[in-house]
Amino acid sequence: MSYTQKPPTQQQEIRAAVSLAFKNLPRSSANHLYSIFPILNWIRRYNLQWFIGDVIAGVTVGLIAIPQGISYSAKLAGLPAQFGLYTAFLGAFIYTFFATSKDVTIGATAVLSLIVGQQLAIYAPKASPTELVVFSATLAFWTGVFELIIGVLRIGTIVDFVPVPVIAGFTSGAGIQIIIQQTPGLLGVKGVNTNNAPYLVIGDFFTAVSKGGANGVSQWDAIFGLSSLALLLLIKFGTQIGQKKYPWLKFVGFLRNAIVLIIFTGISYGVKDNKAININIVKNIPYGLSGILQANYTLPYASTVMQALPAVLIVAILEHIAVSKTYGRVNGYAVDPNQEITALGLTNIFGSFVGAIPATGSFSRSAIKSASGVRSPIASFITALVVITALFTITSTLYYIPSATLSAIVATAISELVNFNVVKPSWEVEVLDFIGFWIAFWVVFFASIEIAIFASVGFSVLVLLIRIARPKVTVLSRASDGTWLDSETAKYYGNVSGVTAAPEGILVFKIDESLAYPNSGFFLSKLNEAIFNRFIYTGPSLSNSEKLWCDDSEERAAKREKSDDALILPPLKAIVFDFSAASRVDFTGLQAFLDAKADTKRFTGRDVPFHFAYVRPQQINVLLRVNRDSATSLDPTPALPKDSNNVLVNLFKKKAVEENTDEKDQLRFFHGTVDAAVRAAEAETVEVV
Repeated sequence: MSYTQKPPTQQQEIRAAVSLAFKNLPRSSANHLYSIFPILNWIRRYNLQWFIGDVIAGVTVGLIAIPQGISYSAKLAGLPAQFGLYTAFLGAFIYTFFATSKDVTIGATAVLSLIVGQQLAIYAPKASPTELVVFSATLAFWTGVFELIIGVLRIGTIVDFVPVPVIAGFTSGAGIQIIIQQTPGLLGVKGVNTNNAPYLVIGDFFTAVSKGGANGVSQWDAIFGLSSLALLLLIKFGTQIGQKKYPWLKFVGFLRNAIVLIIFTGISYGVKDNKAININIVKNIPYGLSGILQANYTLPYASTVMQALPAVLIVAILEHIAVSKTYGRVNGYAVDPNQEITALGLTNIFGSFVGAIPATGSFSRSAIKSASGVRSPIASFITALVVITALFTITSTLYYIPSATLSAIVATAISELVNFNVVKPSWEVEVLDFIGFWIAFWVVFFASIEIAIFASVGFSVLVLLIRIARPKVTVLSRASDGTWLDSETAKYYGNVSGVTAAPEGILVFKIDESLAYPNSGFFLSKLNEAIFNRFIYTGPSLSNSEKLWCDDSEERAAKREKSDDALILPPLKAIVFDFSAASRVDFTGLQAFLDAKADTKRFTGRDVPFHFAYVRPQQINVLLRVNRDSATSLDPTPALPKDSNNVLVNLFKKKAVEENTDEKDQLRFFHGTVDAAVRAAEAETVEVV
């Protein structure tokens, strides 16, 4: 079975695709705009049962978003507390209309808020609180712009370049860092730069404690912080045990942050007039939306903010897609990564109008939302109502929130991100993934989250390039059941027997990757090695004056054939390439094939036909050139020697056979199976000696 019809060229396919795109432009544009608002697809099916589940989940998450929003803004981003609430309100509201996930809650998150705080410390170290908010809001705006571009252009697949273990290592390291950074606040220790790497924070903490005085442990802050921490853990683990008998306790566990915040804010309010009890409190949170600030949208200001953008943008996208894909997989539905990034971009753009912190999907709140029985993205709208109601009703009460209690809330909330469950499986499945986890984890600990982002992403891309550049290439043999496989694989199949080499003089060669510029040189090297080890040298015997200075192939072949353990090797007649795992050949890959043709011609003294099996139609037009063109015909090297002066080209002129340039005739080299290719190669070369 061979190809009998030449498929269209790439240029013909592109012209056809462009023509079809213009023809369908009105309809496709309408469909694209419609897809940006997923709510239009399901709102018609909305019902009372869904509404009940959404109200329960939305209210639950709203009561959690309030203490977390305050905590992340004040303790991690270093901004006034109200901006965490503005982020929670607007993020949940906007996401309702653009979401493809029912479980995700968008708002300020621990990891992203910490990165924002670190960027503010680097690029706005002496700014006032108002200037910090403007910088953060501007950062949110430009983050949203780039997210929107990525989402609308449908290039969100870039997140797939970072494997799950690397993301787990990064989030676990960030979780450890956040817990360490909250320790000074938990105990009221001052004089510790919590924006430093964790190991430096630990050193500064013990130095401050040992010196005592104004920078030592604050008695009352420590009492409030440790008591809050103990109560949070008691409620968490107590409800986990009790909910086996009383399922409703699950919701008490979910609301532990709000419960602890209410209790200790009440105590703080009760002792406010006692001058002997001195604790750090949040203080003023403006009523409603009266404290909003807007981003600076001027281009000169953007040039400063852009320096902080890469780390925030990467983490926001990675965290959000990881959350949305996880809960989509767990709950049995598919999310659209591009649409999710579009929703994230719109959230951050609109958030910049009120001074919101850069937002993304929250691991902890999404987990609680999922466990609360959420039925649709309307739950996000309910969450937004809860937060905005709090802004217009209880802001005066929030004045007395103890700062140490917020540190306890952050530390316990982020502890759930520290997950080492992936370590053992990654070690057993893929060692490089295991290494990627620990690179991300330790770089966070000894450097910073920003450096860890680039180190872990860089490592992931490097691993991907190595896998592409060094694919598995094998010489195949035929089993008795007709399967073509390499000898190493054959020994693991108990039902495979009688594995024999290809017919004499035929080499069956397989590459387990597309042939492209990163691996073409490796492919050529392995092919030449396989030919030299399996076939006798039949090329012309040249004098030293005719040889290239580096050509020792004839000598090596003679030495091999005179050795004591030498086998009687056949001459090379033809090569069959199994293309079942290779979906693409680029220009450099084609050049590698043409170079291989020249190499085999030097080794055998004649043109060696190349046959192909399982070639996809899109690659036929590329590979048609292999048996038709010469190695120098496509070489783009400037000042390439002319044929008349090229020894390699003239070397075999007397023995060269006139090339058949009929493309229909060239299709005989392409076959539907390896067996068909081998039969054709054997029949064509049967008389070669």
